[in-house]
Amino acid sequence: MVSRLPSKARPQLSPDLVVEAAARVLEREGIERLTMRAVAAELNVQAPALYWHFPSKDALQVALYDHLMADLTFTLDGRDWREDIYRMAQQLRRHLLARRDVAKLLPHGFFVGPNIMAQGEMILAILMRAGLSPRDAAYAMSTGFSYVVSWAVGEAELRARQATGHDGNDDLAKAMLATGAYPHFAQVMSAFEVGGDVDGQFAFGLNCLIAGFEQLIPKR
Repeated sequence: MVSRLPSKARPQLSPDLVVEAAARVLEREGIERLTMRAVAAELNVQAPALYWHFPSKDALQVALYDHLMADLTFTLDGRDWREDIYRMAQQLRRHLLARRDVAKLLPHGFFVGPNIMAQGEMILAILMRAGLSPRDAAYAMSTGFSYVVSWAVGEAELRARQATGHDGNDDLAKAMLATGAYPHFAQVMSAFEVGGDVDGQFAFGLNCLIAGFEQLIPKR
């Protein structure tokens, strides 16, 4: 049932209008308040009207993710597949961090959309040209994508805590290290004080993944 407001006050719903409304709700309210009811309110209709276009909230979130990825353009060097994969991962990370809660949108499992498929096609082409089998290329893409998305979620939360000027985890860690019971952790913390950083941690993990992918290429 749609709203009883005059018809001129109600938009003629389409998938694009629903997704654009969902994007506004996500940016303004965050993922926790992105509900079918909230999107319907943004459009001045009742929630059941949305189900004509999206059978579930998961379906809407996948469409929304694909919509928000439309302006991600990979800039590649083209000379070394490892460098290209590294660049793509870094560009994806920056893109996810530039938009509120985008990395949290995706449900578990396989998902498709025109922008997602086009970007995945580029990644698969690079990996398969490098020598990975179709199966290994698919696994490598999935593993790398999961790493970047999970990292972006964690990094966004870290930035939010740092923005408050106080992180309770830091205080607890310092108190525990002061007991002397964790000497190896103490050495790690000292190392971070003289050069550890979030960018370096991300690059380290990414380079480890790429080195692992390289081992999947048959030796000629």
